[in-house]
Amino acid sequence: MKRLIAAVCLALAAGGAHAQVACNVSAAPLGFGVYDTLSRVDNQVNGDVTLACELIAPNAAHRISYSIAIGAGDSGSFARRTMRAPGRTDRLAYNVFLTRVSPSTIWGDGTGGSVPATGSITVNRATPRKPLSIPMIGVIPAGQTVGAGVYSDTLTVTITWN
Repeated sequence: MKRLIAAVCLALAAGGAHAQVACNVSAAPLGFGVYDTLSRVDNQVNGDVTLACELIAPNAAHRISYSIAIGAGDSGSFARRTMRAPGRTDRLAYNVFLTRVSPSTIWGDGTGGSVPATGSITVNRATPRKPLSIPMIGVIPAGQTVGAGVYSDTLTVTITWN
């Protein structure tokens, strides 16, 4: 039985921030673990992107609208993101889904059939905002024939503040 290890790392690239609010964005890598090429079940993992903001000016409260986009990765395609292993030509297909919209919505930048995560939060000095966690699901479809290796891809997370 062939097995391989797969992971996706989310690198952060924050956009401009509001002058009255300080925000931190974080994303943990999606660690798919061992992928069994003979399994008939998709390999699925849960993750999230976390947004934590605090008011830094004396204002009572400030409302922030945001859009969080995730890049297409090395494949350049939202419809079919792929991972590679060093020294191999095989590609392991996977995708990242924005579960907040629906379980089958591809999280991307709004192009190629994908959507960004959008919303707004109110930041108040008197009651600090609990970090906002936006859930995502990473899926490697079953039935792919690839050689053993450590497969990975890097996705860029871009935050736009309004």
